[in-house]
Amino acid sequence: MAQGEREGELRRIVRISAPGDHVQERDVTSLEAWLKGEPELKDQVQVKRAPRRAETGAPMGPLLDIVLHVIDWSGSAVAATLVSRVADSIKEWRTSRRALGDQDPPQFRAELDDERDQHDGGS
Repeated sequence: MAQGEREGELRRIVRISAPGDHVQERDVTSLEAWLKGEPELKDQVQVKRAPRRAETGAPMGPLLDIVLHVIDWSGSAVAATLVSRVADSIKEWRTSRRALGDQDPPQFRAELDDERDQHDGGS
């Protein structure tokens, strides 16, 4: 069991979401697969999905965000580096999508977003 996985304990995660109404499920699925293949992230995070956080005034989009559960939390400096790596990976993904003909891939953003573990019997 990864550190921070016990019920009721604070989980360290990086939440990836995209504002706007042009985000489609295929965009989320594509980025999720991209992140799972990133060698720099492979041993640091588990890529999962989580319900999208409500944002005032945000248009409806996919109902799930991508969340990266940090496997071994070692402090805020590591978190900042991890968020930076994820942001760089998102930029690379957008460049790849443009090369494949997508003129305006979604502007996903990565943010540190700790949450309480609510044991749901799955995931």
